[in-house]
Amino acid sequence: MVSVREAFTLIELLVVLVILTLVMAVVIPQGAKMLSSYGHSLTKIKTKQKLSKDKAKAFLQAKDINVTIDKKNYLILKKGVMLENGHDNH
Repeated sequence: MVSVREAFTLIELLVVLVILTLVMAVVIPQGAKMLSSYGHSLTKIKTKQKLSKDKAKAFLQAKDINVTIDKKNYLILKKGVMLENGHDNH
């Protein structure tokens, strides 16, 4: 006659909890690194988009434009040349 189990033993539950804890200990730090990396990449993309837009604006308006992004100053010439003026290191 085959016996039917209706519940898990305490040992089985503890083993599952230990395995889940180990998996989470590896996954959470990696996820935090990925999130941080994503934030930096997004900032770079937004900066490039803004500079590209301002470069087109300078060209169309035929005038030089000064732009400050993230404490960096840029001079965009009407010819489309972009020069980094300097850093504001606070």
